[in-house]
Amino acid sequence: MTKRNSADVGFLLVDGYDLLGVSTSLSDNVSAMVEESHALGDSWVKNTYVGLKSAELSQEGFYDDASDSSNEALSGSEGSSRLLCYGLEGNTIGKKFIGYSGAMQTNYNRVISRGELHKANASYQGNGAVEDGLILHAHSTETADGETESSSVDGAAQSTAGGAAYLQVSALDLDDYDNITVKVLESADNTTFTTLTTFTVVTAAPASERKVLTGTVKRYLAVEWEFTGGVGTDQSAKFFVGFDRY
Repeated sequence: MTKRNSADVGFLLVDGYDLLGVSTSLSDNVSAMVEESHALGDSWVKNTYVGLKSAELSQEGFYDDASDSSNEALSGSEGSSRLLCYGLEGNTIGKKFIGYSGAMQTNYNRVISRGELHKANASYQGNGAVEDGLILHAHSTETADGETESSSVDGAAQSTAGGAAYLQVSALDLDDYDNITVKVLESADNTTFTTLTTFTVVTAAPASERKVLTGTVKRYLAVEWEFTGGVGTDQSAKFFVGFDRY
């Protein structure tokens, strides 16, 4: 068993906002909904799973009024469903991440105490699936077109039930380009890759998207990205891509 600690959290992204550096704790709870199912004459309580799960997550951290930091990310978003991803095993291709397809932000709590740093805390209720996927592109910066075929993620075999692809873009400087296009690639032999899905082109950060796919997903997955719509010399994009097979 590998024991992990807070230093192993590789990223925390909410609708493209990078909140890792201003967060201090996460509490993530997924529960199965059950109903008491014992009948007259039974001497012990019985419970039966009713086929539904619920999720809740709380986030604590520091108040930061910098652009794209905690206050801008959380203030005024109460009642909004957010796309939330975090890496609990680091920020490396092939490692696990948790993806909330919908995290309904229920509150934003600013805490001001004498002799302490200001705090910014938020709570979320699950508004859809909570998925355990694998990182295809670490949350990192790219300055030119590229792909990750040489470090593809091996799913051990092809799957037939589809999956969900996650994209989070936390920073983007297009210089003289118009946008960046990010694709998930698939391959049966880890040699010839084709496009599995293409995210909506991104023109500004923060940005995020989740795409649900049906049907066969080949064994190996990778990512390709391209700055498009112009010619630049000083472009950069910081983004994360993950995938959960069904």
